[in-house]
Amino acid sequence: MRPRHISVIVYEDVLLTALSSTAALLTGARDAVVRSGKTAPFEIDLVGVHLHDVQLNLPVQFHCGRTLADDFETDVIVVPPMNTEGADMDQLLLKYDKLIRWLAEKYHRKAQIISLCTGAYFVAECGLLNGMPATSHWGAMDDMRKRYPLVNFRPERVVTQSEAIITGGGGFSALNAILYFIEKTCGKETAINLSKYYALDYGRTSQSIFTIFSGHRGHNDQDIHRAQTYIESEFKADISVDQIAGEVNMSKRNFIRRFKSATTLNPIEYIQRIKIEAAKKSLEAGESNIAYVTYDVGYNDLKTFRTIFKRITGLTPIEYRNRYNTETLLR
Repeated sequence: MRPRHISVIVYEDVLLTALSSTAALLTGARDAVVRSGKTAPFEIDLVGVHLHDVQLNLPVQFHCGRTLADDFETDVIVVPPMNTEGADMDQLLLKYDKLIRWLAEKYHRKAQIISLCTGAYFVAECGLLNGMPATSHWGAMDDMRKRYPLVNFRPERVVTQSEAIITGGGGFSALNAILYFIEKTCGKETAINLSKYYALDYGRTSQSIFTIFSGHRGHNDQDIHRAQTYIESEFKADISVDQIAGEVNMSKRNFIRRFKSATTLNPIEYIQRIKIEAAKKSLEAGESNIAYVTYDVGYNDLKTFRTIFKRITGLTPIEYRNRYNTETLLR
């Protein structure tokens, strides 16, 4: 049985750390299998989108064995993330239209696709994720949900798989998608050994603890912006949905409908997210008294606060404090 051919896509705006880490993990897995006396499970090619020699937006250049223009078959395509900070996403997608069309063509010719972090933009743009679960960087979720409403985004997930597409979460957590592929291809022992060698958190299923709630402000409904501002300034008080609707002169029913349409959350969920984000910052800053934090962000019941905190972050308040308290980390 011939080794599977893996194409790792290289382009000017790719994140260097993700690209190099992906190549290291795949190479490490292949070499581990060969050392065990078995045939190499796959061969790895760097594939440039436009050129063989790809100059990144850094003093780094990659030489690729192939480009998309070459005539070759591939079994697996890895799409590393791009740097989206301050970027014009419309221009980026236009710049890499050739890659988007190539992905669709290869997928329909039975290639498997693995997108890492914001690499999911390219896969979603060609419609391959429609009707499927997918994950990406939590910071891109607002924009991606608006661009691709037919995709079932699961931002809390580290890895998703549907049919022949695997997606990985944000930042370095996306490397769990590569470990997942390695486990399926080379065995669990190889994946675990690599995770230990590279100090990766093997088996992580949620990236919720990394999410920074930024308010879902990427919409044009000015009345809802006013409501969000009111919530963000008054969240410590016992505010009700009726009260917020009154502040923007809407009926409760119309307000809930418009609020969810604009922010993807209902008002109660939004208030909870604002409160928990404030609690996280307090715990990170060194506050150790959970009861104080509970009451400071507007909850009167410790059990309710703990339940909501864990549902949103995946950790209890004590676990979160112990892991992210900056005073503890600096000792």
